[in-house]
Amino acid sequence: MEKRAIAAVMFLMVILFPIYGWAHHGGISLAMGPGTPIETNSPFTLPKGGIVLSGRIENVEWRKYRFAEPENKDHFTFYHLGLSYGITPYLTGSIFLPYNIKSQDSLGTNRGIGDVKLSFQLGLNYDPGKRLGLNTPEDTAVSEGSKKIYLSLLGGFTLPTGKNKKELGGEIDPGMQPGFGSPSFSIGIAASREIIHPLSLTLDTSYEIFTRREGFKFGNEWRLNLAGVYGFYRKAEKLLSQVDGVMELNLLRIARDEEEGEKLRATGGTILYLSPGVRLGSSKLWNANLGLLIKFPIWKHLNEKREQQGAEGLEKYRGIVTLSFFF
Repeated sequence: MEKRAIAAVMFLMVILFPIYGWAHHGGISLAMGPGTPIETNSPFTLPKGGIVLSGRIENVEWRKYRFAEPENKDHFTFYHLGLSYGITPYLTGSIFLPYNIKSQDSLGTNRGIGDVKLSFQLGLNYDPGKRLGLNTPEDTAVSEGSKKIYLSLLGGFTLPTGKNKKELGGEIDPGMQPGFGSPSFSIGIAASREIIHPLSLTLDTSYEIFTRREGFKFGNEWRLNLAGVYGFYRKAEKLLSQVDGVMELNLLRIARDEEEGEKLRATGGTILYLSPGVRLGSSKLWNANLGLLIKFPIWKHLNEKREQQGAEGLEKYRGIVTLSFFF
């Protein structure tokens, strides 16, 4: 009965929490084993046959400016449901189904299913004094206490399943659509190591390439993330078995959007976020893991900043909630 009550509370926190909403980042998060970041991709792969069901919400509250009145973008909310499967101890495959909501003052709201994403993660590890090798069963996400350096190669692509021609105020704004309208491709690498027990550091970088649709192309994105995870609490026999503190730095570089081969003004730039968070885990409650994170833009260099509104770097904050179960 107690387990059901706690599960219900965790589920309601994700579904009803008013300021958060689901995104596309963050690695596999388990209640057992080493802690993982929230926005930064984890290099850990699943054991063979292991399954993770996950949900993620990201909510963005935009700053508003007089020059954009009365059509300031108000808020975006992104929902993602995910399924990850351990194909082998060194290869994990995932599929993510998004649902996006984008609201704009005086014009209304566009909502709908976004672009489905498929991704794969090839896990490796390096033991000082030994060679680099593919992950074995003891190197998967359920292991803990190792001094190895864990690495993974990340790759994925999206399918244009979301609608991309919805009108607001009689116009079609590409940035206000649930889907992008064309495939995108991403590659990346992640690494993690325990520095001093119970502190671990994780670093990842990735590059996402957007393809052209009817003469329009979104700017490619480069990300560099650094995360520290500190295990404050470990009690495997308790219902609440794990509490981790998370602190991340998230750097995002966005190229200019393009239309008919011309680079567009007031698009793109570089943003640095400071992102504190916490993870709560229960190995007895279907290996549940709940993550909470808030991202604050602490530095930015945007192209024609005074002409931009509703773009990365100009949000009040980004709130993220993740919930996963491992079977």
